[in-house]
Amino acid sequence: MRSVMTTPVIAVTPETPFKEIVSTLAEYRISAVPVIDGAGRVTGVVSEADLIRKEEMRGGLSQLLTTTRPVRSRKAHAGTAARLMTSPVITIGADATVEDAASKLGRADVRRLFVVEGDGRLAGVLSRADVLRLFLVSDEVIRDRVLRAVPEGVTATVAEGVVTLGGRVARRSQAIAAIRIAWALPGVVGVAGAVEHEADDVDPGVA
Repeated sequence: MRSVMTTPVIAVTPETPFKEIVSTLAEYRISAVPVIDGAGRVTGVVSEADLIRKEEMRGGLSQLLTTTRPVRSRKAHAGTAARLMTSPVITIGADATVEDAASKLGRADVRRLFVVEGDGRLAGVLSRADVLRLFLVSDEVIRDRVLRAVPEGVTATVAEGVVTLGGRVARRSQAIAAIRIAWALPGVVGVAGAVEHEADDVDPGVA
């Protein structure tokens, strides 16, 4: 996680005024900014969607005073991050795996996760783009990593990120391990092929 997240993170405090938040997003070309307290813990997030409520509700006094959409009305009236922010925030631990992060991004259907230390302090931010950049690894680099990691006797070719395994090993467990190892490496799009084995130490009863 630490190797792929973006750090340091641009953040604001609960007291940061509306226009300063807009200016921050524009200056750093970001679409959202975390809100942190005095201890550096994430308390919320302000996104472009939160900010645009003020312009959206400019349609008239009746819209501003409506009680049918209290959250939108509150954000339209808000002047500071504390009133604008969405809370709680979806976070992930700094020591979690990138696979965990990708799964959480998908389940929550969010663009980014704020990465926090064990005590809740903001450590970084991980976006969908950060995760996708893991696939920007050349086939040659992937092949080298595969061959260094798999058991001796396994061969590998790589095309467009797809690893094709071959070769022969002493035990079936080694063949299975080779597939799992290849899948776990950064940049791998898929794993194909088969590794032959001599002894079946996984299910010895099978002839």
